[in-house]
Amino acid sequence: MPKNSIIIDPKNLIFAMDMGTRSVIGLVCCPENDKLKVLAVETAAHPQRDMLDGQIHNIEGVAMTAKKVKKRLEKELGVTLKNVALAAAGRALKTFRSRLAKKIEPGRGIQAEEVSSLELKAVEKARELLLIENGEKTNAGDSYYCVGFSTVAYYLDGYPISSLLRQKGKKMEVEVLATFLPQIVIDSLLTVVEELGLSVSNLTLEPIAALNVTIPLEYRSLNLALVDVGAGTSDIAITHKGAVIGYAMVPLGGDEITEQIAENYLLDFNTAEKIKLASMRKKNKITFKDILGNRFNLTAKEIIKTVEPVIDKIALEIANAIIENNGGPTRAVFCIGGGSRTLLLQEKLAEKLNLPLNMVVARGREVVNQVLYKGRKLAGPESITPLGIAVSAMQKGYFGFNYITVNEKVIRLLDTENLKVSSALIAASFPSQKLLGQRGPSLHIFLDGKEKIIPGTPGEHAQILVNGKKASLETLIKNNDKIEITAATEGSAPVIKVADLFPPEKYYVYFNTQKFALYPHILVNKEKAAPQKILKEGDRVDFKGMGTLGDFITLAELDPYQISCLVNEEERSQHYRLQVGDKIVIKLKDGLMRKNSEDPTQKGIPDIEKSNAAVIKISVNGRQITLDGKKDPLFVDVFDHIDIDRSKPQGRLVLTQNGQPTSLTAKLADGDEIFIYWEENK
Repeated sequence: MPKNSIIIDPKNLIFAMDMGTRSVIGLVCCPENDKLKVLAVETAAHPQRDMLDGQIHNIEGVAMTAKKVKKRLEKELGVTLKNVALAAAGRALKTFRSRLAKKIEPGRGIQAEEVSSLELKAVEKARELLLIENGEKTNAGDSYYCVGFSTVAYYLDGYPISSLLRQKGKKMEVEVLATFLPQIVIDSLLTVVEELGLSVSNLTLEPIAALNVTIPLEYRSLNLALVDVGAGTSDIAITHKGAVIGYAMVPLGGDEITEQIAENYLLDFNTAEKIKLASMRKKNKITFKDILGNRFNLTAKEIIKTVEPVIDKIALEIANAIIENNGGPTRAVFCIGGGSRTLLLQEKLAEKLNLPLNMVVARGREVVNQVLYKGRKLAGPESITPLGIAVSAMQKGYFGFNYITVNEKVIRLLDTENLKVSSALIAASFPSQKLLGQRGPSLHIFLDGKEKIIPGTPGEHAQILVNGKKASLETLIKNNDKIEITAATEGSAPVIKVADLFPPEKYYVYFNTQKFALYPHILVNKEKAAPQKILKEGDRVDFKGMGTLGDFITLAELDPYQISCLVNEEERSQHYRLQVGDKIVIKLKDGLMRKNSEDPTQKGIPDIEKSNAAVIKISVNGRQITLDGKKDPLFVDVFDHIDIDRSKPQGRLVLTQNGQPTSLTAKLADGDEIFIYWEENK
C-alpha cells in the first residue's frame, strides 16, 4: 500500500527529473486547475563524480543514481512511471534569433496550430543561421538539437501584437529565440533515459525551465538576468522589453570551490564538499582531518577566505557573460541553484556589475506560483530548476524525436517536417566524404622539364536503400525507417612506372636483320632508372635517347677494333645516336660475316673468329647445355641457348653462377651451375 493514499491516474502524471552535477532530483506532479500539485519528491547524490560541468561522463553511473530516484517515487506512489520530462544543462549552447512570415487566408481568424507551425519553421530558420555561422551545409542541422525556444514577438501586417490568436489580416510573423545544443550533449542525456526504460515526454534547457517559474511574462519587460549556479556550470538567461534576449553559460560552479578546499587542506572531494556546505550554513566551528590525519578546527569565515579567489573568479566570469550578452549590466540579477548559496558570491557579483547589493538576490521556492507544494525537500534556490522542468512539461514546450536505423545503428532525429536521408546520415555521423565517390589524387611529375598531371582512378558513389528500396540523399524519411548505405569508394592514386611512359616494345633496332629491344636511357631525378621504377610525386623524368652506336657495341659485348658498323646501309661512327628502327649491320674488318648470322638461335649476336675454341658443359636452370666453338665463352653466351626474352622485362633479371651473383661478362668454366630468372620488383 503506497504511503500516498490519493487516487492517482497515471495518464495525468508529470514526472520531472533534474540530472545535476552533484545529484539527481525527481518529482511527480499532477495538474490541478492551472497549477501543478507535487505528489512526491526524491533526491539521490552521485556516489562519485559521474557528471562534470553539467555533462554526463559516466552514463551507467548517472543511470544508477537516477534509477534509485525513479524506484523510490514508484514505490511511494504505487505507480509505474513511463515518461519523464528533462532539461539539459546550458554547456556549449548556441542561441539564434529568426523572424518568419506567412500569408493569412482572407477573412479567417488565425488558429493556434498555425501559430505553432510558424514558430517551428522559425526555429528551423534559426538552425540554418547556426549552420551558416559555423560554416556548415544547411542540410547538416541534425548535428544540433533544438532544446527550447522563446517567442520574442508577434507581428500582424508588420505591426507588433501581443497575440496572433483569432486575429485577421494579410500577413502574420513570429520572431523566436531558439537555443541549440550539440547532438552529443543530448545523446548522453537520452541514453540515460533509455537505461531507465523511460520515454522523453518533454525536453527543454535548464535556463528556460528556470525562467518559466522565476521571471513571469509580466516581469520580462525589465532588463533582468537569471543565473543558475550549479555544481559544474552557471547558466544565464537575460530578459528585456517583454522577451528573453539571450542565453549564456559559464563552465564554472560550486565544484570549483570544493576542489579549491580539497587542494588547500589536502582532502578528498566528498569531504571537501561537506566542509563547503557547512561553511554556507555559517557554522561557528567546522572540524575535520586531512588525508595525513592532521586535525583542523576552523570557522566558516576562515574557510571562505581561503577560497575567496575562486569565488571572485566565478563572479567575474558570470558578470562578463551578462555584460557581453546584454551590452552592459542588467538592472537586477536573480540567483538560483545550489551554488547561489555560496558566501560572498552575491556580494562579488554585485561588485563586478556595479549594482547595489540588494539588486543581486537568491530566489527559492517561494517565488514559484505555478506549483502547489508543502514539503521541505524542495525549498531553496536548488529547487527552482526541477520545479521549472515540471512546469515546462505542463506547458508542452516539447520537441520530439524520430528513431531511424542507419546501418543497424539507431539514431534520434529532431521531429521536423520533411526529414531527409541526408539528415539521418549526418546525425549518424556518416562521413559526408563517403557519399560521393571522389577521383583518386593525381600524380604530378615533370617530363623533360614540363609538368605532366596523371589523374587518379574514378570512385563510385554511395548506394542508399530506404526500407530496401533504392533512394537518394533527398528521399524523405519517417519514424522507424531503416536506411542502409554502402559507402562511396574513392579512386586510387595512379601507380606509374617508367615503362608506362616509355613502353619497352616501342624502342628497338634491327641487328643483323633481327629485331633487338633497346631500351632508352631514362633519368629520374638525374639518376638512371629501370623500366620498372615506380614514379613519385614531383619526380623529374628526362628522356636521354637510345644511346650511341658505341653504347650498343658495348652492350653486345663486341670488340670495336675488330668490326665496322653500317646503320641503315651507311657506315657510322660509334658516336652516332641511335633512333627507333635503325638497321644495324656488323662486319669484321676483313669483310667476313659470321657463318651463322641468319640462325635465329644466335639472336643476331656477331661471332668473333673462333680461336682456340673449347667445349664446356654447364647447367642452366637445371638443364645441361654444351658450349663449343668459342674461345673464352662469357655468361651472355648462355642466352643463345635458353628461352628468355630480355626485350620484355618482367621485373629484375637475376643472374647467378655457382650460387653467387654474376654479370653478363663473367667467364664460364666447365661444370658451372647457372640460374637465370625474373624477380618481381618490390
